[in-house]
Formats: sequence, structure tokens, C-alpha cells
Amino acid sequence: MTGIRNTLLALLAIVVAPVATSCSSGSETAQHPASSGQTTSSSTQSARPTLTNPKLQPPSQDNKYTASTGRPKVVFDPCTWISDDTARRAGFDPASRARGDDLVAEYSFLTCDFRSDTRNLMLNSGNATWESDLAKVGSYSEPITINGRQALLVHDPAASMKRSCQVDVRTKVGFVQIAVDLTSRAPQNLNPCDGITDIASTIEPEIGKDN
Repeated sequence: MTGIRNTLLALLAIVVAPVATSCSSGSETAQHPASSGQTTSSSTQSARPTLTNPKLQPPSQDNKYTASTGRPKVVFDPCTWISDDTARRAGFDPASRARGDDLVAEYSFLTCDFRSDTRNLMLNSGNATWESDLAKVGSYSEPITINGRQALLVHDPAASMKRSCQVDVRTKVGFVQIAVDLTSRAPQNLNPCDGITDIASTIEPEIGKDN
């Protein structure tokens, strides 16, 4: 996953160090408010219940860097908006849910990681514009649609060596990167892009139609 996350940072050419990160979930399993009856007030922009595990909550997007850019805040947080059932249907263990290295600076990206025996999943929800993503990866990406949203199947020339693949899905404030890499348990002949559009199609409804 480190390779994919480094690729994202390189593509965005972000030179400002992250000013906010958050802890991973460890072995705790997040509880969904549909069963717990709890909600969280961690994001005033969220119009829907989110997972309430305190170790999963996103960082504040209010700091001197974000205030100077005028960019909209990232609304969809993949670590608290994706239900256990959705993670399971996408092929990943919901108990493996863990925050990645959130980035809150000139650009903001909220991140979450999931795991399975054969694949790791990294989700990055950001406010870098779709146009900037096209400018950086469009030359080696295939335009596709995911449940009606504009999307890119990114054929990164360097990704084949890392056994990784990604789909970028457009949102109102930017895009969500859905990236997988193969674990050491995956068959050597497995194509990392096999099934990634199905994973993206399973996750996309959790973004919300208003986002």
C-alpha cells in the first residue's frame, strides 16, 4: 500500500507535509450506527450517520493551509461512510478497516485501508479537481463509467511492477481513488486489475448521490 500512496502523492506533486493524521483501528471492529443507534458529529458536512469508532474519525479540515486555498472540504470519508456489509461484498475483511495517512493541506485526502488474503485496498477521497487528475494520469488511463459516474481505469506504467491497479471516480469536489495491490498470497499470474471495476461499483454508492 505504501507504493500506491506514494504514487498518489507524486501525481499530485504535493510538497507540503501533512498537517493532520489519525490513528488506525487496530483490532477493533467498527460498529455501524444502523445497529448501534449512535451517530457522530465529527463532520458537520455529513448528512448521514457514520461509523462511530473514535479511532476511525477523520481529522479536522480547518487549518491555515486549507483556509488559504478556498477548496471545498472533502465530504465523503471512506473510513466512516463505508459499511461493513459493503466492505465484505467488495471482497475485504471489515475488521481490517484502518485509517491511512490523511492529508490536510493545499489538497486534502481522507484515506482508509482494507485487507483480504489476496488483495489490499486503499481508498483516497480528495478535493484535487477531476481536471487535475485527468492532466496527470489521463495519458495512460482508460475512460470508463462506474454506476453512471465518470471514472478512469488507470494503467500506470510503474504499477505492473508493484502488482497494483486503480480506478479514479469523479465526485463533486474532486475524485475518489480506489486502488488495490496484490499480497504475497495472491497467485503470481493474477492480474491486479481483474475485478477492480466490480470493487469500484460496490463502493461507489457509499459516496452518496449528493457528493
